[in-house]
This record gives sequence, structure tokens and C-alpha cells, in this order.
Amino acid sequence: MKTFKLKALSAVVATGMMMAVGAASAQSVNGAGATLPQPLYEDIFSTGGANGVIGTWTYAGGGSSSGKSRFLTTTNTVNFAGSDSALTTPEYGAYNGSNRASWGPLIQVPAVATAVLIPYKRSGLANLNITDNRLCELYSDPAYTWNELTAPEGTIGTPGGGLVNVVYRLEGSGTTELLSNYLVAACPGKGFVKNTNFATVVAGALPGGTIPSHWVGRTGSGGVSNAFNEGTASEGRVGYLSPDVDYTGNDNSVVAKINGHLPNAASIQAALPAPPVGAARSNPVNWVPAYSLPTAAYPIFGTTNLLVGQCYAGGFIAGSKGAAIKDFVTKLNNGAYDAKITSHNFVKLPPAWNEAIEEEFLVGTSRNLQFGNANNCNGVQGRPS
Repeated sequence: MKTFKLKALSAVVATGMMMAVGAASAQSVNGAGATLPQPLYEDIFSTGGANGVIGTWTYAGGGSSSGKSRFLTTTNTVNFAGSDSALTTPEYGAYNGSNRASWGPLIQVPAVATAVLIPYKRSGLANLNITDNRLCELYSDPAYTWNELTAPEGTIGTPGGGLVNVVYRLEGSGTTELLSNYLVAACPGKGFVKNTNFATVVAGALPGGTIPSHWVGRTGSGGVSNAFNEGTASEGRVGYLSPDVDYTGNDNSVVAKINGHLPNAASIQAALPAPPVGAARSNPVNWVPAYSLPTAAYPIFGTTNLLVGQCYAGGFIAGSKGAAIKDFVTKLNNGAYDAKITSHNFVKLPPAWNEAIEEEFLVGTSRNLQFGNANNCNGVQGRPS
């Protein structure tokens, strides 16, 4: 009888443990932020099997600024954020001052590299090639015309042919920030500034700081893409856009070359700088590749990044949110999602970046940066579930 009772008790305990693990495995992981990688992430989240994710995942777009805000603050918290806009030193300092003590350190890593494409629609034109100088003029001259934009290199171009109607993002956008990195570097003295808000980027370059009335504001990557599919209203438009189904970067009839270059994986990988080394790796701000203007490659590029916690409430046991997020970062980094990255026209990080991310965040060194590191996570609440 005693043996039977012990077996029965063991069975009840085992059943309870299985139910607990099952419940943990079924819990949802919620993210928000940049719309640029949203189709890629949603594709990954909908995939089952070894190359899918653990648990149920959701991702709310809204832009990089929104995603960072929701991740860094105590209101509208999410488990992770996507952002094409790099974490700034003031943002990192504010997080450390308000939430690090209870939530633990944060981790910022690049997820994939990307080009920012220049889509256009102009009847009779199927091979647009724009130089740095012409793009600088386009974003600073409200009266810039198609004749000036398409004039042979080395000539000024005669005004005429209709105004160029610039399509831009209305909300805070990491794609806008990537464009601004390029404009600041390519157009010294024009007055462009780095920012996620387009109006702020161009205010110092445009007369009176005012966006022209014939320019077209849209929300989200989808809004910009749709702006080129509005019939005759789309005629004469030029925008900036992350790669999508219709604008892959390989078709010069709808996407402009810049300085003779269409975006391709090899040139973007070559343009990315090396990952941080030594003590610099301890600062999350240093994990987004710094921009510099390339001399022989497509020049508007960057990375879309992940903001995740080093510590999560519930730790990193099987079935926890922490374990699910670590698994996601691991698969992004080790090649499990490469086919999806390519199918969405993104660019895989160079091997040096994969090695650095694995070394510091997935395996761990004396810098104590890896997920769940006891020196940083023991005794703290961790990111709330």
C-alpha cells in the first residue's frame, strides 16, 4: 500500500510538472517596433518545426521609435523590440537609471543587414541612376525636377519635366534614420541631421525648414510601397524603402541605382565594419555597425536590430520566455533562418559578426554578457512576463 501511494504521488507530481512545462511552452512572446523586418519576423513566427520558434509569438509594427520606447520603459512593455534605429547613449543611460536594477541589463544585437532602396515611378524611364550629388539636391530643393534628376553625370541639368514628388515616412522610422546616415555623410554642409523623423532630417536643408506640399507622406514600409501603386497619382514619385515583395533591389526599372550600383548582398556585407572588440563589447551601443560612406558600393544600408533582455522573469528553463528568446537569437545567428532572410531580400550578417554574437551573448566570456549570466541576473526580477 505504501509503495502504491508513493507511485501514485509520483504520478501526480509528474503530471503536474508536465502541465507546468506545457503551460510555459504555450505562453506568448510579444515584440514590437520596426516595420522593415516585420514580414521576415512574422514569416519565422508562423513556421513550425526545428526552424520555427518556441511558443506563440506576436509582433506589432509601429516603427522603431515606438518599439524602443515600449521596450525601454515600464509602460506598454514588450519582451523584445525590433529597431532599425540604433540605441543611443542617452536612451541606454535612461534605461540604466530607471529599469536596469529590477529588469537587468539589456542586449542589443544586429539581426540582419539591409539596403534602403530608392523606388521610383516615371513613365518611359526604366534605368534610373542617381549620383550622391543628385540625391543631395533632391532632398534639399523643393523645386527639383525630373530633367535635373536624370541629366547625364557631369551636367547640371535643365529644370523641367515636372517636379519630383518625394515619398517619405510620417512616423519615427529606423529606415529614415538609415537614410539620414547616408545624407549626412554624402552631403556635408547641406544641413541634414541624423534622426528617425524625416521632417527633422531635412529641416536644416530645405528652405524655411518646411516639407514641400507636393511631397507625399506615408506611414510604415507598406504605406511607402503602396504610394507607387496608386495609378496616375504615383507618376513622378521617388521614395525610400526597405526591400519588400515588389521592390527587391534587383530591378532597375522600379528601383534606382546609386552611383551605378544596385544593392546586393556582397557589397553590403563588404561595407559593414568589423564588430566591436575587447572592452567596447560591454556597451550595447557599440553593437550596431557604425555607418561610413563607401566609395565603390551601394551607399544606403544598415542593420535592423534586436533589443532583448539579458535577464527574464522565470529565467531560462525549458518553456520559459527567456529560453524562447535565446533560441530565436541563436537561430537568427547560426544559419537556421538563412533561407527566410534571403527570401525577404535581407542580407545575412558577415561571419565575423555571427562569431562575435555567439561568443559574447550565447556562450559567454569574462565580460558576463550572455543570456542569464548569474553575475547580472541572480537576485533581480528580470524583464517582466
